[in-house]
Amino acid sequence: MKITREEEFTAAIAEQIATNPPVVEFSKNGVDEAYRRLGRDGVAFLKSKGFLGYDFEKYYVIERFLNSLGITEKADDKYLSAVFSSSAKFSAKQFRGDPYLKKIKVLSVREGDFLLTESSYERGEIFQYDMPDLSSSYIVPKLGFLTESATFPTIYEGNVPWMSVCPSEIYSMKPHVLAAMGRVLVLGLGLGYFPFMISRKSEVKSIVIVELREEVIKIFNDHILPQFPFKEKIEVVRADALKYLASTADGQFDYCFADIWENQFDGAVYYKEIKPFEEKLPSTRFSYWIEKEILFEIERQKTL
Repeated sequence: MKITREEEFTAAIAEQIATNPPVVEFSKNGVDEAYRRLGRDGVAFLKSKGFLGYDFEKYYVIERFLNSLGITEKADDKYLSAVFSSSAKFSAKQFRGDPYLKKIKVLSVREGDFLLTESSYERGEIFQYDMPDLSSSYIVPKLGFLTESATFPTIYEGNVPWMSVCPSEIYSMKPHVLAAMGRVLVLGLGLGYFPFMISRKSEVKSIVIVELREEVIKIFNDHILPQFPFKEKIEVVRADALKYLASTADGQFDYCFADIWENQFDGAVYYKEIKPFEEKLPSTRFSYWIEKEILFEIERQKTL
């Protein structure tokens, strides 16, 4: 399968963010001066290309990041327009206004190889705040940054961040949170963001979370769950997700949310194993974290 130039750009952006998160330094004076240098004609030109909307500061930061990778010189206007228009900036207040982040406070706690602590985004640090739109003619990363530094809960496994309540986690969970109802089965615990959010819904009556890692369960039960306002709805079961599904009777749950993978690559394997349970449990509605990305990966693999 041939990789397009646009896909190469998107992959380069993702690799840069994953390996060495870039920080674009900016100030009001610097942004204002750049705007003045462009002049009316320069601003009009950027708007005509679809690069610039109402927020010049957002354009300024994202353009400097893309320029550091040489993408502004190599990519065509349609690709750049798609990147700029899908980018976003956040204030720390806006980010920390998420219900989970407002409620849950964490201290540094270690259980075996797992460490619960806080991570942070610096002002101007570039991240991907959501999954790309795979239905678009150009598949571009949704780039974001904060106008102030902000912290968020993270679990490390060894020295590697294993799970974080960051913008990409928050945005990618939204459709599943909206859909959850009744008796809910959650495959995969993490930091409990999804259970927290759906426990606040009156339509959700009970939540069973299946998690295999004992250390993660202990961190959650001892330090996170006690802060949940509707913790009485939640039960955590230590088990293998597939084995637990195999022991489940039809009608036992109304909704099942699966999130036991890190990305679309390992997700494709688990997805194929869980999907057949939809026939065994027809009364249960299944949903899958980053399902569109997983299906895209499965189709991609067929062409290799």
